[in-house]
Amino acid sequence: MKVEEVIDKLTADFPIATRAKLRNQDAPSAWARWFILPVPGYIEASSYGPVPKREIEWIELDPVEIWHIGRLVPPKHIDHTPAIFQQLQRYGVAMQIVEGLIRIAL
Repeated sequence: MKVEEVIDKLTADFPIATRAKLRNQDAPSAWARWFILPVPGYIEASSYGPVPKREIEWIELDPVEIWHIGRLVPPKHIDHTPAIFQQLQRYGVAMQIVEGLIRIAL
């Protein structure tokens, strides 16, 4: 399974946000709530795309899901890091932790 297909599967299985660092830009994109592979060789998310895979340097996953319950109740944080690590290791995807985020080079 290709790296981008694994990321697509993870974002379908877990309600996590993603962002990408494009090779021709200095800063990463805004956080995206959805991530898809519209056609082979391209990646698209709610904050960018569609972009050819070759133009993406890395993709970051925020493994912490935040549930907003109400304005008088503090948000609930659910950390999916162990489950995401297990899936990435299962598919042999190289990753690193950068400031609590999972970074995957493409």
